[in-house]
Amino acid sequence: MSGTAPTTATAGKAYSFQPTAADADQDKVTFTIANQPGWAKFDSMTGQLTGTPTDAQAGVYADIEIGATDGKDVTALPAFTITVTKGVGTKGLALDWEAPSENTDGTPLTDLQGYKVHYGKATQSYSSAIDIKGSGVQSYVVDNLPAGTYYFAITAVNSQGIESAYSSEVSATLN
Repeated sequence: MSGTAPTTATAGKAYSFQPTAADADQDKVTFTIANQPGWAKFDSMTGQLTGTPTDAQAGVYADIEIGATDGKDVTALPAFTITVTKGVGTKGLALDWEAPSENTDGTPLTDLQGYKVHYGKATQSYSSAIDIKGSGVQSYVVDNLPAGTYYFAITAVNSQGIESAYSSEVSATLN
């Protein structure tokens, strides 16, 4: 079983974590969860944890543990905590993403150093970038933006400073 859950969530924004598990004997694998946040849904067939917390649900949700079983043996990921922060008003936009676990060639990603948040006012034309240090960061608030529509994409950066391809683009409008 593997996967690293995002440890932050923002009210009003979708949260998602998808662990992976396989059984050496090809037995069917099902998933369990302990200390599931009340705002989240859990799929015991896929292990996916999803949900969109509200401002009223801002807080710390600790000791969440997802396990997988083939009916004989149980394997669990380390317990994790999700901190839900209140949503951001019209001065900024909160972005959340999942950390990559492998390189484009399928080998394990072992030297993730951080990310770059690219954004601009035209689709696929990013005029600004924000460097984010640390492989454990999976959210960022771009603030003090004037009203308008913005387009965002994230890249991962390894220890040699090499950037990944852009993530899927998302857009948001501030009034």
